[in-house]
Amino acid sequence: MKRLFLILLGLLIAASCYTMLTAERRRADVPVIAWRSDPNPQRYEQIDLFHKWLIRNGHLSKSGGPACRMTLDTAENQSTLIQAVSGMAGDIFDTPDVPGYAGLGVLTDITDIAKQGGFGLENTYPGLAALLSRNGRQYGYPCNAAAFAMWINADTFATYGMKPPPDNWTPDQFEAIGCEFVRRANAGRARQDVFFTMSLDSDWGIMMLTSLVRSRGTDLYNETQTRAEIDNEAFRDAFRRFRKWTYEDHLAPTAAEVASMNTDAGYGGGDYSNFLAGKYATIVMGRYCLIRFREFSRRINLTLCRMPAYEFKNLPLTVRAAVLYRGSGNPELARLFFEFLSDEEYNRHILEGADGLPPNPAVAAAEIPRIREKYPNEGDCHEREFEWAQTIAIPRPFSPFVKAGTTDWLRDALTRYFNGRCNLEEALRLAESRYNREILLSCEANPAARREWEHREQLQKQIDERKRSGRKIPAEWITNPFHLKYYREKDMLE
Repeated sequence: MKRLFLILLGLLIAASCYTMLTAERRRADVPVIAWRSDPNPQRYEQIDLFHKWLIRNGHLSKSGGPACRMTLDTAENQSTLIQAVSGMAGDIFDTPDVPGYAGLGVLTDITDIAKQGGFGLENTYPGLAALLSRNGRQYGYPCNAAAFAMWINADTFATYGMKPPPDNWTPDQFEAIGCEFVRRANAGRARQDVFFTMSLDSDWGIMMLTSLVRSRGTDLYNETQTRAEIDNEAFRDAFRRFRKWTYEDHLAPTAAEVASMNTDAGYGGGDYSNFLAGKYATIVMGRYCLIRFREFSRRINLTLCRMPAYEFKNLPLTVRAAVLYRGSGNPELARLFFEFLSDEEYNRHILEGADGLPPNPAVAAAEIPRIREKYPNEGDCHEREFEWAQTIAIPRPFSPFVKAGTTDWLRDALTRYFNGRCNLEEALRLAESRYNREILLSCEANPAARREWEHREQLQKQIDERKRSGRKIPAEWITNPFHLKYYREKDMLE
């Protein structure tokens, strides 16, 4: 009965989408391009800009208007996945997981047209290449990007007679500065309600944990992304520190303390409100947090620093990429949208509206001085994130064999450890086994993925043998962008 219900539900969703899309096309006097994206109000502004861009660049209808009309279909990752595999994903959709969707065979290879249209991998941040391609072929281009770092409310530090943290700090320095801050900020209070940073068993906390373990030379996945490797000392140290910072040092709130805070969530959730109100001195976020910060009645003074790390400096890099759906009815017109994404006008809009980092670094470099002058309270935040996106930022851990929408088992393990549902060793082993189980299931369901996994696994055995013998490794064997960058800086590549 449950299976029948799910089948009927899927058919109803598909029928509704088909009715909506075909009705829109019947009403329009020009072809309609459907864009599935998030519900950010700026998307409607971007569609309006696209229509004007079409006219200015000579892509006209018979009546002199734009050659096509774009409609917005707001969607979440899970619904996009369902519609993509059912053949109802419109023309263009956004995703942070281009390699995963490419592995499902639902995307159009845009490698050749990207070079012709100016939206190739050379026209964006070098670190994003792994997030926009699979097996050397390009399938997406950024709508925006983010290099996650620690945002500092300089006014909050000043309130308690402290200077903002240094740009480059170790975990021990993070702990020492944080302990002094919470001591000063909560002196004389009946209970603690000011914290050094946001909750650590959150998605933003996992960003910070990722940077921490990578600074010790390890990552969630191995060099070929064929297996998860979490049960090691780097992850154990990070889990222990996070628990200490939460339950002993009280640098970050527990889940119960977060729930007890009386905050207006709004765009970005309670973390933004607590940061703006001075309840959090720091948060981990990308530049798009400025959308909410600029709405605040009082402009707070901001600065930016890297997350605490050991020797290898790094930050997690993410992307919201547009991809061309293989089932698009208007692929030639849809490709114009990708040209628009790389054009100066769209990039200036992203930079001005603070919707992350613009996809084209050349435009960002030229426009950031103007943005800084317009928003002096934001200090050097724009320059720093832009610089780090081009130098130390590395894509968040991913494997093309772990499908889109999979549970964040690393966060799940940290939450279990925090709540006492399992000890440290059990939490790490559980997360590792869950990820590896996901990889196995993907390979069982997809013969092409299985063949690719077997090829990479053979390379992994050769990599492991070379590591044991102390020999250098051919760069072309490595698909994990973290290991590639780390080994290159350590002179471990042939």
